[in-house]
Amino acid sequence: MTKPRLLVLDDDETVRGQMRWAFCRDYEVLEAETRGAALRVAREQETQLGVIDLGLPPAPLEPSEGMTAIREILSINPLFKAVIITGLDERQEAFRALDLGAFDYFTKPVSIDEVRVTLKRGWLSYRQQAEHLSASSGAGWPNEMIGVSAPMQEVFRTIRKAAEVNIPALIAGEHGSGKETAARAMHRLGIRHAMQFISVDCAGTPHKELENELFGLNGDGRHGRKCRFEQADGGTIYMKEVGALSLSLQGRLLRVLREHAIERPDSNGRTSIDVRVISSTAMDLRAMARSGEFSEELLHRIGVITLEVPPLKDRGDDVYLLALYFLKKHSREFNKPVRGFDKECVGYLKSYRWHGNVRELENRVRRAVIFFNKSEISGADLGIPAIAFDAPKKNSMGLAEARDLFKRRMVQEALSRSKWNVARAAAELGISRQYLSKLITKYNLSPA
Repeated sequence: MTKPRLLVLDDDETVRGQMRWAFCRDYEVLEAETRGAALRVAREQETQLGVIDLGLPPAPLEPSEGMTAIREILSINPLFKAVIITGLDERQEAFRALDLGAFDYFTKPVSIDEVRVTLKRGWLSYRQQAEHLSASSGAGWPNEMIGVSAPMQEVFRTIRKAAEVNIPALIAGEHGSGKETAARAMHRLGIRHAMQFISVDCAGTPHKELENELFGLNGDGRHGRKCRFEQADGGTIYMKEVGALSLSLQGRLLRVLREHAIERPDSNGRTSIDVRVISSTAMDLRAMARSGEFSEELLHRIGVITLEVPPLKDRGDDVYLLALYFLKKHSREFNKPVRGFDKECVGYLKSYRWHGNVRELENRVRRAVIFFNKSEISGADLGIPAIAFDAPKKNSMGLAEARDLFKRRMVQEALSRSKWNVARAAAELGISRQYLSKLITKYNLSPA
């Protein structure tokens, strides 16, 4: 079995030798004494783990070289697990490194046994994330269908199951969250993958035009033109924002699903069709059905399989992975020499609420690539403010209760974003690991 590669980045030859001796049995140990040497190693060989001293030449008393090394290696391999070694008086710099994406940190003097345990955790985390990415990047998956977060793993599982059958599916989620991307993956992985995938925008098309587009022309003389259901025959029709359909069009769609045929107003008789219907919505169709705005029977027909695409703010490290994907995609498209994001920008990407979800992220990255000729994109280039949190809502509870509830929520969200990496969550919250452990016990928190 091939050993995982461990990069030891330290300008002290004695330290590198100690690390090599301690870890050579379990890892293929690669050594570097400068940031440039480490970058060459990362580019030439896939490196999964690293032990990195922040103080490197030409300024070993400053953390800047080590920070830059972490950022550059992560831009080559976003799954890279870096364990930081730092002095007692440099703990804040270690917290900053965790914000950049480092896995954990230790202050000098270092216990080799503790580092060994942390590297094992890092390797386990790396393998799990690599397996998730591999499963989501195989044949049929759209390139932008990226995710290692728990919510996206559930999405991938549902898509695979839905692709195996030939029944209607309903995809729910916020605007811009990737519902059409999920629908295309469902189509490409299914038995209809060689046939047409026809997308129909139910919200962005006027009623009469939409009726003609879906079911056939209504006496305007252009006979012989196929409607969307006929074009999709044998394949898939995607009903984007199906909740925007009028009640009359809902009725016609329901008949198509019941009878597997359409009645064109410009011809006699019915035309049989073999189409899989995948619908999407950002609306609460159940509430609309209760109020009479949406057909309850149609809801049952289109929602035999249901899939919820999570908002980007709930997807943890996926934000950075997607940002890197879009950066590489558009830097190639516009022939721009952009390599990555600066250290402050990485923090902004994680803290920003992304109300426009994946679509907003791609648009911001694309615009930054177009308008800024620089090697690294900043938060300002993306148009993200330094403080990018939603304002708290008004509440009638007491101050102490509200403070406690807010603290519990902050701890819970930090642990979720860090996949229960206590060191990273503590660094994000600005508290010690010991205090965070006490809060976990106090609030009776546990991984979902």
